[in-house]
Amino acid sequence: MNMLQRLLAVLVLLLAVAQGASVTENKPPTVIVLPQENTLVHELPLSVVVKVDSNAVDAVKILNASGEKTIDINGSKAIYCKTIALVLGDNTLHIRSYKKGQLIDEQKRHLYVTSPLYSQYKYPPTQYKRQFFHTDRNESLCRSCHDMSVNEKQGIAFIDVKESNCYACHHQLTNEKYAHAPSVNWLCTSCHNGKVGSDNAWQKGRSKFLVSKPVNSLCFSCHKKNAKLWKSYRFRHEPLDSGRCNKCHNSHSTPYKMFVRKPVNSICLGCHKDKRMRVKQRDSDCEGTIKGKECVACHSPHASNKQFFLMDEEERKKLESKQHGRER
Repeated sequence: MNMLQRLLAVLVLLLAVAQGASVTENKPPTVIVLPQENTLVHELPLSVVVKVDSNAVDAVKILNASGEKTIDINGSKAIYCKTIALVLGDNTLHIRSYKKGQLIDEQKRHLYVTSPLYSQYKYPPTQYKRQFFHTDRNESLCRSCHDMSVNEKQGIAFIDVKESNCYACHHQLTNEKYAHAPSVNWLCTSCHNGKVGSDNAWQKGRSKFLVSKPVNSLCFSCHKKNAKLWKSYRFRHEPLDSGRCNKCHNSHSTPYKMFVRKPVNSICLGCHKDKRMRVKQRDSDCEGTIKGKECVACHSPHASNKQFFLMDEEERKKLESKQHGRER
């Protein structure tokens, strides 16, 4: 090797060392493991997972439209998680790293929360994609603090729901006033069995705890009497007939009776916009609008032998009796 070749070799080595140092210097002190950028979300609670250099950071703050959460870094581990609340539609997370009260790094994540009932949130922008957490790789990051195994027994509720291995990360899913029995008893794999249906076949193998969609086969595995009754009726409402019970109902918990996603009339008029216009124009004689009753006082939301899903007198009496019993 002549002198020129030696000089070139040294120059290449020096450039490689300098580039390596630059990469190291530019590496953020906090790495956002989850969520990924442009994630599509279907529930308002979200778990944020970060990997932190505890020598460089002593606190991480997560800020969004719903507020602020702080993660105190104690140096005993590298992976930390925190559950935050999102809002429907566009969300921007600001993940800020601090050392002795000084901001040393800030990163952002953009997310979108979709909803089947609100037309403005039903179809998210194309850049947002569904991401999945429960894979072997992701779960390995959490095992130092969390038992990631499934410890429920099929069909047997926990005496203390906090004993469920799912509870610590997902308890906010059941925080609302009205909670679905499988959820409030933490029988998660009754529905989250990892299977897929015709509506989500593309998700096969993406997560251990997928739910088959459409969901009617799962719903009717418990609600057998309802399934048999509604199937016998001449007219069936589209969400029921298409197997999408979760279009109107949230399978975890909601602030509203029967686990509906929002107040009944808001659900009905959200789809039946022509009726909403008639109400605004004051030319409707419907008791559900002019006397403050709900649409379901006269119409069955599931199925009926009468057109427009009208209930017969016997059905109305049963409904009124149930409501009267609740009010007492």
